[in-house]
Amino acid sequence: MNRYFILIMALVLCNSVLAQDDTAQDNRFNSIAKMVDNGEYVFARTEIKKALNDGADLFKYSYELAWCDYQLQDYKDALNVLLPLMKEEKATADFYQLLGNTYDEMGESGKAVNTYNEGLNRYPNAGCLYLELGNVAYKQQNFRDALFYYEKGIEIEPTFASNYYRAAQIYLSSTEEVWAVMFGEIFMNLERNTERSKVLSKQLFEIFRNEITLNRTEIEVDFYNPTIIYSDSYERHNLFPQYYKDAMLKACKGEKYLDLASLARIRKKFITELFRTTPDFHNVIFDYHKTLIDNGFFDAYNYWLFGCGSPDESNKWIKEHKKLFDNFMKWFDQNPMPISKNSLFTRYNME
Repeated sequence: MNRYFILIMALVLCNSVLAQDDTAQDNRFNSIAKMVDNGEYVFARTEIKKALNDGADLFKYSYELAWCDYQLQDYKDALNVLLPLMKEEKATADFYQLLGNTYDEMGESGKAVNTYNEGLNRYPNAGCLYLELGNVAYKQQNFRDALFYYEKGIEIEPTFASNYYRAAQIYLSSTEEVWAVMFGEIFMNLERNTERSKVLSKQLFEIFRNEITLNRTEIEVDFYNPTIIYSDSYERHNLFPQYYKDAMLKACKGEKYLDLASLARIRKKFITELFRTTPDFHNVIFDYHKTLIDNGFFDAYNYWLFGCGSPDESNKWIKEHKKLFDNFMKWFDQNPMPISKNSLFTRYNME
């Protein structure tokens, strides 16, 4: 037999064995990750330690081990896993986030903040670390600093959903609800069909119900008023909330009560009015609304967006318009809101 043929066959067999080994390792890790996702932290921790003893990837498994320790409130064990790894090249922003969170749960918020800042020195575009700095400020009821960090995180990493969610929650408790509407809707587009998105769907619908009053003689719209302000709006006056109110007032004309159907009509008329009167206030949200309208999907989008706020009405409409809604969902999956650094929403690009 030709010796070169023998060599080639040996290499093929060797590569086949290595591939099988890699597959086995991947399957093992995926099985453990599934345990972690299901909250089976004690069992997962045992399996992780076995894998590490067998020579498994240190960083890949150590993070999961520290996460299990953290969830089980074994914070000292989590520190013992994480601290030796922090200087290594493979220590990602997630490691700094988890280490900082561990310090925070131990009551050492100063060390937590230092850890997040160290992480940002190494990974300046890590939205998760701005999120955690915001969370520390929020726990201290320093809502203005919390918003600064959440909005900075949005600017730095616009596809990281959690900063939008946290910012929206603060604005929901203020009198600057217009920003809750904006940030909340972007969050809903970035993080679909989760418990948080269901909560925010209800909250967004309630904002419109509470801030739009349709009386017989007059219409009232109140998405912004200088009573409870947590942001820097006093120092940085923003014209957009007034333009939003003016366009919304005109869009509400002719409506007698507010449900999902009338809200979809109001929001469609609002886009037409805002584009007509204030063309300078284009942004990724309103441009996306225009795309939805042009494709005939704006009603379906609104029933999706606010559906948890009025589930009976939403389910009834979807059932009656099943083909349209199915087509929308297919289109929606292929045409998400185009959030990126070149196309993002902040309060500051709406001044």
